[in-house]
Formats: sequence, structure tokens, C-alpha cells
Amino acid sequence: MQALDDKDETLLLALERNARASVVALAREIGLSRSATQDRLARLEQSGAIAGYTVLRGRADIRARLNAWLMIRHGPGGTCARTTAPLKKIPEVKGVQALAGDPDLLVQVSALDAADLGRIADTVRALPGVGEVTTHVVLADHLRR
Repeated sequence: MQALDDKDETLLLALERNARASVVALAREIGLSRSATQDRLARLEQSGAIAGYTVLRGRADIRARLNAWLMIRHGPGGTCARTTAPLKKIPEVKGVQALAGDPDLLVQVSALDAADLGRIADTVRALPGVGEVTTHVVLADHLRR
């Protein structure tokens, strides 16, 4: 993969702010022609610098859901790779991070309500190699980028 230059970084930041911006608007922001910007986008997508485009749910929807973090400690035979693969198949799982130290994994989930959160946590507990799951409910969301 080719190193990212300042124009690439500016383009990526612009896309992080608004992934739906038109190529013309992006070109204007980074100071390149539309075709040069389109070429950069294609190169960044092919190189994996842009892994995809997604939707972030708005604040109104987030408040209607119960968001939480599950802290996972591996049990016997548990590894991050072994645990992460089935976690990716659970639609309520929004993020998975491996940590240095204790716990082993931090899993972000979004549930309909407390009962749904309990079901999700039970599903995670039942995965092979999972030893202990601690649930932390999000009370307030002060910063999202």
C-alpha cells in the first residue's frame, strides 16, 4: 500500500465528516479536480484505506436503544480470534476491540431494551472460549465521531 499524503488525509477527514458528500464537493475541499479526486477515492478503496461507507444512527434512534459495553474475559481455550468470529455474526454487536490486559475484549452492543440486552449477553456468554462477561450500560453519550 502506498503511503497516504496530505491530500489523502484531507479527503479521508472530509469523508469522515460526511460520507455522502459529492465528488465535486470533495474535490473543492481538497483542491483537486473532480477526476483526480475520483481517482484518489478509487485508490483509497482498493488499498483498503477506505474499508466501506456506513450509516451512523442519529441521536433520536440511539436514545431509543439501550447501548452497552460487554467486557469479556477468555475462559480455557479462549482467544480473541476464536471469540471475534462468532461475535461478528451477532447483529447487535457494533464493535469489538482486543485489549492489552484485563479484560481481553471490549464489545459494543445496541439492544432494544434491558431484556434484549440480557439475551445478547447470554448469547455472548455461551460462545466457545468465553469465560466471564461483565455488562456496562451506557447512561449518556457525550461524544461520538
